[in-house]
Order: sequence, then structure tokens, then C-alpha cells
Amino acid sequence: MQRRFFLTCTLLAVLTACVPVTATPSPLPTLTPVPPATIQPTALPTVPATSSPTPENPPTPATTPTLEPTVTNTLPPIPTLMPPTQAATSLPQPAVGSGAIQIFSPGPLSKLVSQVIVYGYAIPGYDNKGVVSLYGEDGRLLASALLQLNTPLTWAYFYWKLPFEIQAAGELARLTMSTQDQYGRLTAVYSLHLILLFEGFSIINPLGDLKERCVIDRPVAGRRITGGMLRVSGEMRPFNNLPLVVELIGRDGNVIASQAVTSSPAPDDSYVPFQVDLPYSISTGAWALLVVRQPDDRIGGTMYLYSREIFLSP
Repeated sequence: MQRRFFLTCTLLAVLTACVPVTATPSPLPTLTPVPPATIQPTALPTVPATSSPTPENPPTPATTPTLEPTVTNTLPPIPTLMPPTQAATSLPQPAVGSGAIQIFSPGPLSKLVSQVIVYGYAIPGYDNKGVVSLYGEDGRLLASALLQLNTPLTWAYFYWKLPFEIQAAGELARLTMSTQDQYGRLTAVYSLHLILLFEGFSIINPLGDLKERCVIDRPVAGRRITGGMLRVSGEMRPFNNLPLVVELIGRDGNVIASQAVTSSPAPDDSYVPFQVDLPYSISTGAWALLVVRQPDDRIGGTMYLYSREIFLSP
């Protein structure tokens, strides 16, 4: 019985060894799903941006002086009159027929602040002198200067500054240039009106017509006058509607004869003819200055004067 049991056990053992062992399969390793390849870029050497370099240890910048910004004047520019050279290298000698006094600048009714810069040409008076004056609207003398008019030619160049002060915001003024002879008689006067300003900007107007405003046809230069009557005829470009004054003035300063002549300016500032007879009375022959002048209709005084010396006989 024991033998049969033993044999049975042995037989079972042999059969067991012959049958493949069905092992319980080991669990497969869990595969962790790999996400879609996210390629990590290979770290390339960092190239510093050229626009804003940031070095690890930035050097201390050198101190650069800061330029102050240019201040721009927002006000309108002040018109500036550039003075010419004292030798007047850029201004030609006046042509024949030009005025005895010519003011190149300022032009009529220029607006000026603090000073008048005047320049031009003039036939010198006695001892090569001339006088430039500035009168206020009430006739007061604001500034005056005696100019030396030296020249080897007919006309002398002049240039001068006349500072002035006014109390009002603005006023009309007259700029006058004049010459005299050795007897103290005015030989030429030329004027123009200006506007003086207490403050603001100067505005220089263009010059006017520089031709002589008075042209005398009779008497002819160099002719002796006799008979006690002098006929004066010619043409004039009047400044205003005030009468012209035609006079004979002796070397002693006395007025030998004087007559007023009605004259009005032409719309185009052209010449207007005039004629007047001057009766005179003298005992002996004498030199006299024939004068044609016109007063200022805005400010007391003479606006213009033209003269010529003639010889009178009884």
C-alpha cells in the first residue's frame, strides 16, 4: 500500500516535470507615453544684441559733457538793418540829376525802436559839413549830429546812428538832413517821416525816389539878373499840399524877396510845373541865394529845400 502510494507520488512528480510550467506572467513594465517630441533647442552661445548690449560687467561710461539745447526764439525775427562799410564800397555814386541829399535808409514811414541808423549821400556843405536831425511829432528835437562829409567827388557818403527816447507807445517823427554855406544859409534840406516806437520791432521800408524834387528852368545858372524882377519857373514833386515858398536871400542873411506858389502833389508823384515872379530892390549888384522850399504839413519846420546862387543887379 505504501509502495503504491510512493509510486503514485513518483509518477506525479515525473508528470509534473514533463508538463511545461505555466508561470504566471510577470507584469510588463508600464510604458510611460512619451509626449510629442518637443525639441529643446540646443543652447547656442548668446550673441549680445547690437541694439542694447548688456555686458556682465558694464564698464563705467566716460563722462561726456552734455550740450545745452539751442534755445529757439519763438518770437518773429527782428528785421535787422545791416550797416554798410564806412567806405561805402557797395553803393555807387549817384547819377546826374540825383538829389543833393539822398537818404538810402531808412525809407519813408519806417518803424524804428531806440535808434535811427541813417546812411546815404550828400553834396557837402561849407567846410564839408552836414547836419542830420530827428524831430518828434510836437517839433521837439530828439537827436542831432554834425557830420563830416569828406569826398574828392561830388557826393559824400554818410552813415550815422541817432539814439532816441520817447515816452508814448509810438509817435510820428521827421528825419532831416541839411547843409549850409559859409554864410549860414541853408543850401539843401531833405526830410522823410518815420514812426518811432517805444518797444517792439523795427521795420525798415524801401527808399523813395532819389531824384532831385525841384528842377529850375529859369533863371539859367550863371546868368546876371537885372531889371528888379526875377521870373522863376521850373517843376517840382511836392511832398504835400502846402504852398511852395520861393525866396531870394542875401549873403547877409536878409530876405530880399519872397513869394508863395500853390502846388499839389501828383497822384503818381510826377513833376508839377510852377512859375512865380519875384520883384526885388537893391542899390548895388549882389549875390543872392534863390531858394525853393516846402514846409512840413505834419511837423513844424522845413520838409524840403533846393537852392541856387545867382547874381542880382539893380
